[in-house]
Parts: sequence; structure tokens; C-alpha cells
Amino acid sequence: MKRIVIALVSACAAALPAARTLDVSAVDSRYLADADGRTFVPVGCNICFPRMYDAGSPGSRAACEEKFFGWLRAFAANGGNFVRLWLGHPFFEIMPERAGEYDPAAEATLKRTVALCEELGIRLKLTLESFRTVYPAGKEGKGMYSAFFNRPMYAPHAKSIREFLHSEECARIYLGKARRLRELGLGDSPAVACWELWNEINCLGSWRSDVGPWSDRMLAELRAMFPRQMTVQNLGSFSGPSAYDYYDYLGRIPLNHFMQVHRYLDPGAELDICRGPMDVLAADSVRELLDRRPDAPAILAEVGAVKPNHTGPSELYPKDKLGMLLHDEIFAPFFAGSAGCGQPWHWDHQYLDGNNLWWHFARFAEAVKGVDPAAEHFRPFHTETRRLRVWGLRGARTTLVWCRDKSNTWESELVRGEAPATVSGEKIPFAKGLKCYLPWENRWAEVEKGGMLPDFKRSIVARFESISDGKGTK
Repeated sequence: MKRIVIALVSACAAALPAARTLDVSAVDSRYLADADGRTFVPVGCNICFPRMYDAGSPGSRAACEEKFFGWLRAFAANGGNFVRLWLGHPFFEIMPERAGEYDPAAEATLKRTVALCEELGIRLKLTLESFRTVYPAGKEGKGMYSAFFNRPMYAPHAKSIREFLHSEECARIYLGKARRLRELGLGDSPAVACWELWNEINCLGSWRSDVGPWSDRMLAELRAMFPRQMTVQNLGSFSGPSAYDYYDYLGRIPLNHFMQVHRYLDPGAELDICRGPMDVLAADSVRELLDRRPDAPAILAEVGAVKPNHTGPSELYPKDKLGMLLHDEIFAPFFAGSAGCGQPWHWDHQYLDGNNLWWHFARFAEAVKGVDPAAEHFRPFHTETRRLRVWGLRGARTTLVWCRDKSNTWESELVRGEAPATVSGEKIPFAKGLKCYLPWENRWAEVEKGGMLPDFKRSIVARFESISDGKGTK
């Protein structure tokens, strides 16, 4: 009888779906949790590929692996725990030329990358594809990154990207690549947390007739293929009027595990907010997601600064040696209600690594250390004083606020060359005293009474006990 019971228990356990390496929190659906149910705050970055990789150059793969792994180690050493990889980039592309034919060198690189992330405690979001055209080989257009964004492999089966989205043969090839990745063991890796269908898929066509039906189908396919991991879709920069419509659609996709947005400081953007202060544009992008789906985690999944209309990395980057843009990109989204920090683009020589700015992630990790956002059931709020913008999270026991000096902007510091002034004599509401973190100095300060913030530059974080009426927070 005992053997029968054990057999039945084992059979039932085998029938249960495997726990995901990351999932939506069962405590508060606006946050994420690991397989043990502990709240997971993504300290994330786009370290998607090595831009310098040359597939035709002997030794390029080994040199790029060394550089890429160095970035991952630097990121993890500063508290980073979430990274996005583009599996359509030649460095990681396991199916580079012909359907069903795989590159053992790229497969080995990918497996070594995943193994290193397992060692470093980094979770991965893997973006399956990123191309935008299917021209035959040698007939790519003459745009920036045109060869990279073209996939001749599909040309025999589709004359246009719209035909690709409606082709059963193209779907078979796309899913065949995903199955190969599963065969490589990525479906069972504790580092792989999420599969992303495409980078900025709205660039491919109409939501209603093309992109939407394809996304719905592929999300279902990948959910079945990778039951231990989440599945998501993403869209291009929320910088113009058309973004409202396709982000509305994103909010209605039932199989999308969490909401994501891309937004940049862009002098050519149609929306005024994308030309203003970095903290404002970043925080507002999170609000747009929560407006559309308030019960799901919201992530600012790409953020940075660009030349007008995304024609290249921002000319502000060489001047931003201290990373004041990066600081706002990282901090503002979380304090506006995101499940994690903002995840910057331009990770390599163009900005983060070039200016040695990895330490900013450690400052964010320190600022939120010991806080469980899901258990707190944080609710975001925003207010302003004459001097400060205050982005806050009111929780069951704790209130967190991030105060940003309004007089210090990218225009004042990076364009006009004005050093940030010291902010003195500022007050915020409090209950029993403040515990303040000064991220630009990496130190904590206690304020016993009076609510007066210590002197600071650019920004400061304060935490204090939430005011309650005995029935919940006010």
C-alpha cells in the first residue's frame, strides 16, 4: 500500500507544471517573485551583444566573449541581476544562414554565457529575433544596421515582412530555432527567466491584421515550449502619437506576463515629454503602462539618450562622465511604480562601460536594500515643491521617496556645464523620523525629528514609517 501511495504522489508531482524561475508575485501582481516566492526586484540592463563582433574575422569571437563576460562580471559585482540578450545578433545567432542548420560556435558561446550568468546570479531575458526585412542576400537596403536587421533566410518563403507574419513555413522556421534552444538546455536553466518574441515588433506592420495575431500565436507556442519561463512581447519607443494605440494593444494581450516600454531622451521626438528631464520621461513611461494594465508588473525595458529620431547614441554621453542621465534612468522608474529599475541601453563603449558607470547599479541596490515591495503593496504617488520633484511609494509599513532637484537637469549640467548645486533646508512629510540615503555620496543619514533632509546634490532617497489609521495606510 505504501508503494502505491508513493507512486501516486510521484505521478501527481510529475503532472504539475514546473515552477518558473521567475514569475508574477502571488503576493502582489505588480511585482515579480523567484521560484521560492521571494520578491525579485530586477536590477536590469541591456547588455544585448558585443557591437564590435566581426563574424568574418578570426579570433573575433574569442575576443568578444572576453569583453562581453567582463561586462557581465562588472554588472553583477555592482548588484546587477537581470540582463537582456539578443539571440538574433550574429554573436549569438545559432541559425545564421539556413533553416535548420546550426552554428556550433554560436551555440557554444550562448551556453558559456548562460553558464556564467548562472554562476553570477544573473537572470536573462532572451530576445529571439530583431530583423525588420527579408530581402534576398546581397540586396539589403541602405540604412543604418540594414544588414543586421535583414534575414535573407526567409526570402524564399516571404517577399515581405508582412508575408513572413502570415507564412506557415516562416513560423515553422522561427519555432524550430526556439526548439533548438530548448534542446541546448536553456528551458531548464535557472538563469533563463523570460523569452521575448521580438525587438520592437510594431516596426513590422499593423497590430490588428499582422503583428497582433502573430504575437498571440507565438506567445502561446513559447509558453507551451518553455513552461518554466515567462513570455513577453515588446514595442518601440513611446515617443509619438501612434504609440498610444499599439501600447493599448500590448495591454490587452492576455499571454504577456508583464508590461514593458521603451523610451528615450530624443530631441526629435514628437512628444514633448521625451525632450525634457530624464526622470520625468522615465517615470511617465511607467505610468503609461500602469494605466493600461494596473495589475501587472511594469518595466522600463529600454531607456537612454539618442540623437534626433534615434540616428545614433546621444552627443551628451561623452560629457556625462559621472552618469547623471544613467542615475535618473535607473531610479525614476522604480519610484514611479515599476517592478524594478530602468534598464538602460548603450551599455558598451558608447556610454556605460566607456564612462565606467557600473557603480550606479550598486547605488540603486543599496537604496532599496531590505525592502519587500510586494509585501508592502506599494502604491506610487508624486508631488513637487519649489525645489524638488518627489516620486514616492506608500507601503503597508514603509514609505519610500526619491527626491530630485529640479534645478539640476541634463541641459544645465551637460549642455551649459553648470555643476549641481547643494540642496539645503528641504522638508518632506514624515512620521517618526527619516532614514536617508545619499546615492551620489553612497552614505546613509538619520533624521530624528523635524523632517529636514540632509544637504545633498541632485537627489536623495528617504524612507520612513507609513502613516496608518489602523485599517491600512493613508
